[in-house]
Amino acid sequence: MTELTTTTPPPAAASASASAIPKHPAGSDAEPSTQQMEGHEQSKDTAGFKGKATKPKIRLHAEELRHPSSVSFFTLVPDVTSKLDTALDNIIKYLYTSPATKSEDVESCKKRTWPSFDPSVPPTRSVTLFLRDFSGVAYTTGTELDNDHKEIHLSLPYIKHYPVRELAGVLTHELVHCYQHTAPPKTDDEPERKIPHPPGGLIEGIADFVRLKARLDPPHWKKPQSASERESKWDAGYQHTAYFLAWIEDVRVGEGAIGMLNDRLLRVGYVGEDEDKEKSLTAEIGFWRGLFGMEVAELWAEYGQFLDADGRKE
Repeated sequence: MTELTTTTPPPAAASASASAIPKHPAGSDAEPSTQQMEGHEQSKDTAGFKGKATKPKIRLHAEELRHPSSVSFFTLVPDVTSKLDTALDNIIKYLYTSPATKSEDVESCKKRTWPSFDPSVPPTRSVTLFLRDFSGVAYTTGTELDNDHKEIHLSLPYIKHYPVRELAGVLTHELVHCYQHTAPPKTDDEPERKIPHPPGGLIEGIADFVRLKARLDPPHWKKPQSASERESKWDAGYQHTAYFLAWIEDVRVGEGAIGMLNDRLLRVGYVGEDEDKEKSLTAEIGFWRGLFGMEVAELWAEYGQFLDADGRKE
């Protein structure tokens, strides 16, 4: 269902940055999973539900229909629901599909992690797309009333400068923020428990990872051809981290690796990665080592070696 509203102004935005990290879920009654992660026991309370995602209600709020970019948007994206449904299909494919494995596959990959997880899709009930006149590109927020309802704010001045494929990429990136996990939900019996959240660069990198895998990367993205062409840090975010995550999935680990990473954020949070290990919830084994058997700095270094070797081949 698509609803068009044009009478009331959208909520005031806290920021006009490219994206905003979705608000932390307040809780969930979802069925707990029995899966175990290496070095960690799963959280007893998990958000989301098993199986396929229920398509959310889609609302469209055009702030100013006479704005030239409003006309451009409806020309470029005549069917908003279809565009967002396609984006959701890609999110399910790349973040919530655990690959099937055969016994011989596992046997041949004894020395590396085989991606496997029990998908738990967040119960997002509605997504409202706001077309607004602000600087920047787009950002996503939850709502104060209920975090199962999301808002994507798209900049009208931005729309007129880019083709439909670019808009599809931006909408896909923002819709990922409506569905990705960042930490386990808070519970009534553990109100003071502090769950470490991942760096913003990882959250943005996952969103652009889905965009990249969906072949919606824009022309101005440049894949690094050597270690020296990378950003200085793995969590620089956006496409920089997306290419790193794509290497983990496509080369280092295998299909489903980033979906497993996203699932681990739901089960245990970004544990074991604090600078002060004594304050970490699980100092024995870090988030990345628990997933892939290596610290993220080691993976980043191996990624650089791969780029250098691949560049020499070319």
